[in-house]
Amino acid sequence: LPVNDDEPTDESLNAGPYPIADLTFEVDLGDGVTAVYRLACLGDTATFNGDTALFADEACLALNDLELRSRLLTDDHLDRMCTEQYGGPQTASVTGTLTDEPVDTTITRANGCGIADWDRALIALLPSAA
Repeated sequence: LPVNDDEPTDESLNAGPYPIADLTFEVDLGDGVTAVYRLACLGDTATFNGDTALFADEACLALNDLELRSRLLTDDHLDRMCTEQYGGPQTASVTGTLTDEPVDTTITRANGCGIADWDRALIALLPSAA
């Protein structure tokens, strides 16, 4: 069978600085319009579908941050003490996989923890969109 050079190989999936991730972001900045972004990180390849102003390489590198990974992959953030300050109506749903683990989380700016999560996660992953 011929080899398709556009298809990633097992070698390329494990090589490079990026984790393996396929994440979809549905972002509403509070105006009722939802923008959808899809980030794919495959070891040595990083791409965003939908918006060329976003930097996929920087977003994929940000996924190596342990705090960010914890926020996306665990429910640890649900048990935090948060300040009761309102940061705005923005919401973002993040779904997909990160290193073969499921991601299904929502980030809002409804309190101090949400504001910090928004700044840590969304600004790192979608700077021009968030």
